[in-house]
This record gives sequence, structure tokens and C-alpha cells, in this order.
Amino acid sequence: MAMSRSTRSRRTASLLGALLVGLFASACGGSDDDDATRSDRRQSHAEAVKLLHAAVAPGNRAARSGRLDGRVELTLKGVRAFSEPFSVGVSGPYEYRRGASLPDYELEMGVRDNGVGLTSLEGRSWVSLGSTGYRLPAEIRRRLVRSSARGRNGLTRTLEQFGIAPWRWETDQQIAGTTRLDGVEVTHITTGFTAGRILEDANTLLGLLTSLRLTRATGLPDVISARARRVIVRSVTHKEGHQWIGVQDGAIHRSGFTMKFAIPMGDRAKVGGISSGTVVGDLKVTEVGKPQRISAPASTGSFSDFQLGVDAVGDAQGG
Repeated sequence: MAMSRSTRSRRTASLLGALLVGLFASACGGSDDDDATRSDRRQSHAEAVKLLHAAVAPGNRAARSGRLDGRVELTLKGVRAFSEPFSVGVSGPYEYRRGASLPDYELEMGVRDNGVGLTSLEGRSWVSLGSTGYRLPAEIRRRLVRSSARGRNGLTRTLEQFGIAPWRWETDQQIAGTTRLDGVEVTHITTGFTAGRILEDANTLLGLLTSLRLTRATGLPDVISARARRVIVRSVTHKEGHQWIGVQDGAIHRSGFTMKFAIPMGDRAKVGGISSGTVVGDLKVTEVGKPQRISAPASTGSFSDFQLGVDAVGDAQGG
């Protein structure tokens, strides 16, 4: 039996109405899910930031001492001088005395295939080759004090001297769960980071190495220029960061980041010919909050003797 025109119109209107209701309900459901996801991420971010702020705060007693092992490995393409991956690292015990201008520490600092010791104890500082320590000139010690003052507890005041400050670089912090690290329960936090800040802080380390004449001996630049930093920042293709914070002590137990970049052909001259690179940083902190034994060098010499030795290395390498 044929339907009248008015019947067909009513049925069509009903179908359209049902379709619109279904689409509206589906859209509302999707919106609720999206809102819940955004809410969860906001809460996760807030919790992560709270943990990280507490880890670097002056009141974190566990951060006053420990043993650190930090290393940055760089793989650079396009430059013969850096044809092989190389690393820069610092390791050893540290302990902060309240009110001290520098933490006490006895650290080994490795740069490519070269290494020196750096010791600070009760207001005196030395750079060492082997068992011989060379008293740092006042201007170099003041450089360390200025950098250290940016930190707020023993760990951060120690790391700031070398431009290591992930708490200042990180963005989009998110709780990733809990795990165990060297037998300690820790909260794992994933992060992004601002590449420009890492490069700016790298100049803190390069400035220290330059003051010790180690950039010449190791073939590293004295500074990463603002132009070079801009080129690298806009050429970043991948970046990720991680932090592991102790559940009980609230201190940093590990931190790391990975950054990759590919330099466009037209910009390579601005970065010394580098075509691409990967930078991987890893910091481990053990014996967190435990007293550390830190000793002055067994024998001492003049800083000018240290400079002569470092310059000889630079001359041998054609620096």
C-alpha cells in the first residue's frame, strides 16, 4: 500500500530526529571522556610538580648528602673532531654543611678521554691530577660559589656548579607509576623539557672547563653561542625526560633525558658543520642522606703547575 506524502514526511522527520539525538549523545559521551582525560592529566601534572618541588626544596634533609654519578653522552654527525661518541661526567660523594658557600665534595670529572678531580672541603677548593691537588684561584672558586647558589639543598647546590638542573628544564611532568630502584621504592615521573634551557646551562659547565683550560685540552668549545642554540632548538626532532623520586625520602634518586636533532643544510655552518646529534643524560644518586667521607688531596701543588700540565695535553692534541 502506498504511503501518503504527509506520512513519508513525518517518518523522515522522525528518522532525522533520531539520528541527531544519537549524534548529540555520542558527542556528549566523547566530550565527557575527553574532559576526564584532561582532568586526570591535570591532576597527575600537579602531583608530579609537587613531588619535584619538594625534592629540590631546602627542607629536604635526605638531599643533603649522597653519592652522585652523572654522565652526558653526545653523538654528533658531520664534524670530524667528534666522529666518535664522547661523554662528560661527574661522580663522587657530596655533603652540605648548613651555611657553607659550597657543599663539601670529592668528585671525579671526566671530559672525553681526560679526567681531573674537583674537591671542596671546609671553604677550600682544589683541582687534582692523580693524588696531587692544586688550590683553585679565588676567581674560579667564586665562579663555583655563584653557580652553586642557584641550588637550594645539598644535591642541587652540588649539581648547579656543573650546569645540571633538570628541575629547571622540565615541562609537562606526569606521574607514570611507582617502581623500585636499587631496592628503594620510587615514583617515576615522565617529562618534556625546554631544549634551550639545557643548552644555556651547558655553558655553565663549559665556562668552568674553560677556566681550568680543559676545553682546549679536550677540543670542546668555550661556549655555545646564542645563534647556535637557536639553530639546535628549532631542529629538535625528539625529546623526553624522566625523574625517579623516593617515596619515603622525597629525594631525587635518578634523572635522565634524551634529545635528538637534525640540522637543515642551510644552518649547519652556524653550528660548526654538525648535521645531526643525539644527547643522552643520566644521573644516579645513591647513599641518599647518608654521611660521606670527604678528604683533601694527599699532596698539593701550585695552580700554575696544573695549567702547564693541561696545556701540554692541549699542545699534544693540537688544541
